[in-house]
Amino acid sequence: MLSGAGAVVALILIEWVAGWVGAAAWTQSWGVVKRGHFRITGWIVAALAVLAYVAADDALSGLDATFVGAAVVVLGVACVLYMIVQYSRTDIPGAVLGAVAALGGLGALVAASSLVRSWPDALAAVTLVSGALLLGSVTNGMMLGHWYLNQPGLKPWALARLSDLALASVVLSAVAGIAAAGFLTSASTEGAVLGLPGFGDSFSTIFFLAWLTTLALTGAVVWGARRCVKIRSIQSATGLFYAAVLAAGVSEFLVRYLMVNAT
Repeated sequence: MLSGAGAVVALILIEWVAGWVGAAAWTQSWGVVKRGHFRITGWIVAALAVLAYVAADDALSGLDATFVGAAVVVLGVACVLYMIVQYSRTDIPGAVLGAVAALGGLGALVAASSLVRSWPDALAAVTLVSGALLLGSVTNGMMLGHWYLNQPGLKPWALARLSDLALASVVLSAVAGIAAAGFLTSASTEGAVLGLPGFGDSFSTIFFLAWLTTLALTGAVVWGARRCVKIRSIQSATGLFYAAVLAAGVSEFLVRYLMVNAT
């Protein structure tokens, strides 16, 4: 079964890459954002995909997880190809390969759900997929917000769509996490305070409440960004997406830590 800090890092990297490239492919399919934006995204997700493969290889060592490993390879190869085709003359290859990469990553997450101790496979899969949507949507929102400086005339609705996706992913993550509250609040967190005496051994409930707080903060910040987009204050929205990326990242680390330490 998945366990340890390595498993947490591997899951989050797979979530981040799959969500990022998937949301980017969706954005590219609109045909309104210039290719330079996706070239930058392509280089970053290709590098992160390599790190995801290394982390997954270590986390899956000794486990019967052939399909997970194969899906991570598909994610990595498709991300590299996604980066390469951004130098073609059309957006179609990028949108297609980005979708393939996202499906590979989501397939890896769904397959990895069976490796989470004590959790029902379906519930674990939903929480992992919702995390990918969350990280991917807020990261793409932040990146696209910056791109408005390079592409004058880009309509605000493009960033509004990513804001809507981010809000939906916050709701899905909250619903899935609350449904899994029994598993998350009973996770083993021994040593969470570096083994210092006098602090007790179980912090799972505290961490669960901290996760709910940071997720709610993410939703509030994204809602604020959506309001900024409505009044065409794109750079204000971009600044808020920075905060959303940070809050979403913290929330994912908290919930994945509890997830892999299920008892």
